[in-house]
Amino acid sequence: MLTERQLLILRAIIDDYIQTAQPVGSRTLSKRDDLSFSSATIRNDMADLEDMGLIEKPHTSAGRIPSEVGYRYYVDHLVETKIIDERETYRLGEHLRASAQESEVLIRQAADLLSDLTNYTTVALGPNSQMNRLARIDLMPLDERRGVVLIVTDQGHVEHRTVVFESPMAPEMVEETIRFLNDRLKGTPLGQLKSRIGEEVSKLRLAHQEQYENMMQLIQSTAGLHHPSSLYLGGKKNIFNQPEFQSLDTLRPFLEWIDEQERLTDWLESLPNREIYVSIGSENGIVALQNCSVITSDYTLDGKTFGTIAMIGPTRMDYRHGVQMMGQLIEALRRTKLEE
Repeated sequence: MLTERQLLILRAIIDDYIQTAQPVGSRTLSKRDDLSFSSATIRNDMADLEDMGLIEKPHTSAGRIPSEVGYRYYVDHLVETKIIDERETYRLGEHLRASAQESEVLIRQAADLLSDLTNYTTVALGPNSQMNRLARIDLMPLDERRGVVLIVTDQGHVEHRTVVFESPMAPEMVEETIRFLNDRLKGTPLGQLKSRIGEEVSKLRLAHQEQYENMMQLIQSTAGLHHPSSLYLGGKKNIFNQPEFQSLDTLRPFLEWIDEQERLTDWLESLPNREIYVSIGSENGIVALQNCSVITSDYTLDGKTFGTIAMIGPTRMDYRHGVQMMGQLIEALRRTKLEE
């Protein structure tokens, strides 16, 4: 248990290091207006904080820097996660509402906005569309032998694929096939489309032998659409501005990891469902993130938990600002209504 003075000194060390990226000494702290203690007193308390593993001495300086344990104590005891600034939330909401036509556009905008507000890299994960339900299927004809199949989900997610028919397909047959698919499949989870379509194919064959091959092309294109979770990356280059990532040895693993979208998606999907949470350095369990802290949160749209958003920065990140901006954005998203 820290004394009140030790708590003040620890907070001052971390706040100073966040701003300067330079080790902090007792002389520097003694000049702060919010610390009315002598250099000797501060030095003694810094020695105690070091013994507790909350700060550590880098090899190249007489000052001290926070340890992972120190950052964890700071986040758990000194960073407020529940403060909502109504004016800021409203401003963010207005910004997002300008992009609220589709969920994909909104989520991408949210990732970009958060990276702009914090100067960190952000990753936003939309819902796994395998769990979305089919709202409707459409076909946009390109000519008599080609068209674009569109799948629209109950979450506003849109996917498409070009289909090429074996022979010219009459417009009325296209309409009948689309109507058949919508009548039979509306409300089906996307992950079950392929099996559900297989159950219905024999009925089509009996009724439309002459156009069966064309209809099967259309149906297979619908069933074969890939439905991954949607991943959006904002401010990837922001990491270049951090002193900790000026070395290629540190930067390369991070860039290689964040460019692997499948691995990045798996990581985000593995995170427990929770409100704002901060993981620091080795807590991330990923070598590429051992020098990073990550602030994550689930977010909701239209009253439904929609996905996860993560902010990635150095362990020296501005936790107060990052947590506050994440909270404001999550609240703004919660209040944003998608257009029907």
